[in-house]
Amino acid sequence: MNCSARFNWVIAAVLLLATAWKIAIPFENPGQLREDLVRFLEQNHFSVVATNEVTTGTLIIRATRASCQLQVAKLTPDGSNRNLVRHLATGTDRSFVVFRGQVYAQQPIAWTVLHYLWSRFLRELGFVRHITPVIDVAESLGCNAERLPWAEIQNRTA
Repeated sequence: MNCSARFNWVIAAVLLLATAWKIAIPFENPGQLREDLVRFLEQNHFSVVATNEVTTGTLIIRATRASCQLQVAKLTPDGSNRNLVRHLATGTDRSFVVFRGQVYAQQPIAWTVLHYLWSRFLRELGFVRHITPVIDVAESLGCNAERLPWAEIQNRTA
């Protein structure tokens, strides 16, 4: 067997292993975040309505409790949809971002992108099952939603 044939067999074996690896790792369930957020908000005594915006495909959850109105949306790790999400949240008084259980005034884009790339790499190796979501929360005055136990979302999606 010459060197060229051996090289072709090695390439074929690597491609076969890479394909088998991709098939063995299940796809991430996009409905899981929706279910986790709805359950979290309901446990914190909110009435919840979950929708996907038809034009953007963005997950948006609207929740109410007494005089408190929340709109929760999933942001992209690079922040490319944050202006759209903020536009959809018009009529709310303020907003904040939740990432890894921490509350931020604005999305820490460098941190969320690096975390996304690293988590995706680990997920493809089979070490993690979910990639941590970046969540935008728009609220009416008097909600104090930043005091909710957002770390529970991290624990559910981990």
